[in-house]
Amino acid sequence: MKTALIATLYNEAGNITRWWDCIINQSVSPDEILIVDGGSTDGTWETLQQLKIQSSLPVLLKQQRCNIAEGRNLAIQMTDAEIIAATDAGSFPEKEWFGEITHPLLEDKSIDVTGGLNISEANTDFLRFLSKFEQVKESGMSGDELHPSSRNTAFRRQAWADVGGYPEWLTLAGEDALFTRELHKIGKRFYYNPKAVVHWEVRGSEEAYFKLRHRNGYGAAEARFSESYFIKCGLITFFPFLLLLSEHRFRHLPFRFRKNASSTFGWLAGRLKGHRAPAGWKLIDGVYMSPEAQEHL
Repeated sequence: MKTALIATLYNEAGNITRWWDCIINQSVSPDEILIVDGGSTDGTWETLQQLKIQSSLPVLLKQQRCNIAEGRNLAIQMTDAEIIAATDAGSFPEKEWFGEITHPLLEDKSIDVTGGLNISEANTDFLRFLSKFEQVKESGMSGDELHPSSRNTAFRRQAWADVGGYPEWLTLAGEDALFTRELHKIGKRFYYNPKAVVHWEVRGSEEAYFKLRHRNGYGAAEARFSESYFIKCGLITFFPFLLLLSEHRFRHLPFRFRKNASSTFGWLAGRLKGHRAPAGWKLIDGVYMSPEAQEHL
């Protein structure tokens, strides 16, 4: 079966060369690589074009102003491959990654989606500090619990089509989480392979990290998932003394408060100002389902 690697990126000039080296030097290569640039203005697009010229692998590039879900769908539409592996610039797959993330799909026709192990890098003072409050490694999960990030996943083209692709109506984030929830809901089989390893940086500074949490909260509110988590963040935001009940107690209180507040205000903004699901989408057992996905329930 034909395999493809898709990726989206935006203003990754500081990471693009390292990321490209990771992609192009895989021990098992995809049949083709499809990359969508969301409109970079920092030289990323120009660097990418030069790297393509040097590549021995088939690479298709497209630059179009779009959100992440639109970029992923566009990249998939640029190929006819039956097996799609996805990652993002700013994430750095180990050399064996592509082979490990795709081989379960190639060897077992009953598997529809795979996910791998994501390891957040702690190579700066801020990231080492952040590792005190965030998991450095994502623990393994059974297939029923697995919701792989699209920085480290592969899936059958048919599975993608069965849910109508990634949900493009979400504004900022959450597209991969809703995508996998729909796939679970219609009965697709997931497989976790911890040998498919991707390294990534959460964010390099406090402000960038809080912005990320705000964005993720916004997307979760639009998609209506993880509500109990954001209620917990809200309680801490409006009743900060609850932080004293946690295991860290008096340690780094301002940072921990801002962490919860960023998520809370992102979630509230998403509920108040975020996009609503398009016509035809239905909230079924807590999961928004596309018209295509509803046909497979």
